[in-house]
Amino acid sequence: MKITAIKPYPAWSVWRNVFLVKIETDEGIHGWGEGGTSWRELGVKGVTEHLSQWLIGKDPMQVGRLWQEMYRSAYFEGGRVVTAAISAIDIALHDIIGRKLGVPVYQLLGGKQRDYVQCFATTGGKTGEEMIENAQGLVADGWECMRLSVQAPVEGYDAATFEPRMNIADNAKWLVKARETLGEEVVIGIDYHHRLSVAETASFC
Repeated sequence: MKITAIKPYPAWSVWRNVFLVKIETDEGIHGWGEGGTSWRELGVKGVTEHLSQWLIGKDPMQVGRLWQEMYRSAYFEGGRVVTAAISAIDIALHDIIGRKLGVPVYQLLGGKQRDYVQCFATTGGKTGEEMIENAQGLVADGWECMRLSVQAPVEGYDAATFEPRMNIADNAKWLVKARETLGEEVVIGIDYHHRLSVAETASFC
């Protein structure tokens, strides 16, 4: 079996961009993968197209070898955009192998290790009150774990500005109110999207 085409698809999904890749083979088996670098999809697309020039004609069953060669063949290793493209390709290759062998991908990775995985929901709001109201709706729907986020900018800043020092205090206040409202049994967290430095994270905690 040989790879015949690698097709990248940057796409809009409800509220953010996603990046998908489809790999086709000469046996008619295809696989889908996703690269998780939101808002930089065109960069991931470019790396994917670059790698595809070398990958076409290769055996997709040699997934480990292909990963090593994709990652180590460049002068500079890694980088988020590069590894996002490699990740999308790697997932699609595993999908192809699973389809070829007629087994779920988890069987290729050591087998199923649990029968139940707890999931979390994400909610936010333009205000702290709206965030908590949305979180209460999740609890009513049976969610036991959730990620919270206040979307409103701090007063005096436009919506595109994030001021960590001021947001830390504001979000801490609303997390305390969320805990008081939702109770002790619900697992809650906050989504800061890597915006805090180590010092700011320590301050927030």
